[in-house]
Amino acid sequence: GAEKFLDIKTHQAGFTPSAVVIVATIRALKMHGGVNKKELGEENIEALIKGVSNLEKHIDTIKTFGLPYVVAINSFITDTNAETEALSKYLEENNHPWSLSEVWEKGGEGAVDLAKQVIHEIETKENNFTRMYDQEDTLALKIEKIAKKVYGADGVEFTSTAKLQLKKYKKLGYDNLSVCMAKTQ
Repeated sequence: GAEKFLDIKTHQAGFTPSAVVIVATIRALKMHGGVNKKELGEENIEALIKGVSNLEKHIDTIKTFGLPYVVAINSFITDTNAETEALSKYLEENNHPWSLSEVWEKGGEGAVDLAKQVIHEIETKENNFTRMYDQEDTLALKIEKIAKKVYGADGVEFTSTAKLQLKKYKKLGYDNLSVCMAKTQ
């Protein structure tokens, strides 16, 4: 979602974002760490830390865009203090700005620290926003840049049908359009 917003929406609307909030839940990180859905309510710091690699990929993607960011730990009642402490410690040790978002429990009051942290990052970090591709790039090059920079692909191979479609799109004048890439898990 972030890539599409940053590459397409900001270009079409003509604005530069000031910062990005990367929302993380302990539940999702544990799932990425291999925990079965039925066991997500149980404390599992090992799986949580293992699942942080997914969060790191999102952070790396935002860094590629050159934007300040804050990781919001979206707190839920099922999170244990030990899990929250483990994640916040990991973020601190890896120099990732973060805030505990307790909106679920406290409403707007639960996001005041997050808002302050975002403002701090905007005021103290450089904003070197750059999109994944230039609008003048060919569609094939745009696809390749997204695949490599966002999804970690080594490269892209186009089928003969895809190559014909790309030629047709270029002939129709679509080469300068943005690319909205869909992916399957």
